[in-house]
Amino acid sequence: MTKSRRPLTSLLLVEERLLEAEYFTGLMRRRGGAEFGYCLNAFVSASRSVTFLTQKEMARVPGFDAWWAMQQTAMSRDPAMRFFLKLRNYSQKEGRISLVGVSRGHGASRRWSHCFAGTEDQVPDTLLHRDVTDCCREHIAKLAQVVIACTKRFPFHACPRSALTPEGMQALGFSVEELGSLVGLDPSWIRTSELPLEDLLRILREQVDGLDIREIERLARWTPRRTGGTFATDPFGEELQRRLVEQLEGSRRQVDASVLLGEMLLHAWWNDRNGGGHPQGD
Repeated sequence: MTKSRRPLTSLLLVEERLLEAEYFTGLMRRRGGAEFGYCLNAFVSASRSVTFLTQKEMARVPGFDAWWAMQQTAMSRDPAMRFFLKLRNYSQKEGRISLVGVSRGHGASRRWSHCFAGTEDQVPDTLLHRDVTDCCREHIAKLAQVVIACTKRFPFHACPRSALTPEGMQALGFSVEELGSLVGLDPSWIRTSELPLEDLLRILREQVDGLDIREIERLARWTPRRTGGTFATDPFGEELQRRLVEQLEGSRRQVDASVLLGEMLLHAWWNDRNGGGHPQGD
């Protein structure tokens, strides 16, 4: 029996982690308090796995190390991406991610908006005063763009179905018997088959999952919501949230804590009377 020299590589698990991260951002829009923190921790873990798994899966691919070094340089120069990478380390090893949250509405209609503030590292200007869920979704888009670039640079290593083509077979240096062995078919069946090469490869492709490039491209196309603010109908709550963030971030504008507390109590009373809404700091 023919034994393959090396396994096929793929970014299937990377795609899965991207979709997992997106799933948690969907939950975050409907959660507040501790539950929001749980979802955020799950998000930063899943999103960090995207780069870990990409490196692990592609480590032995010729030319990948040099290509990845350039991607790492680009990511390290992006303050927002660097911030998220550090968030994962902090949440896993140090403690809770610091946030300021504001809610509006009651029961099933309640919606939350959170901002990063008071974290171990200063919040980048590109993330300051922005909804955390939007920031997370933007981070997914950037990661998805890196993954797409990887699939274009290493198409036959990124997707098993692309490898199981005449072009992939030639680029990777596999024989059709080796490819058959990799997907679990008996190489002797391939040796004795009278089917044309194209038909044999089509049968092999049916045995494996393919990378869903369209899904990854969908994630990469995300753009921020264009709204009038955190809560367009609650400018007082939005301003209070902004001032809390500025205080935690050490703004040059000094905020009197007693005045801020009074505003928080007034905001809680007003929104309980008019449909709900409470600021929250973690």
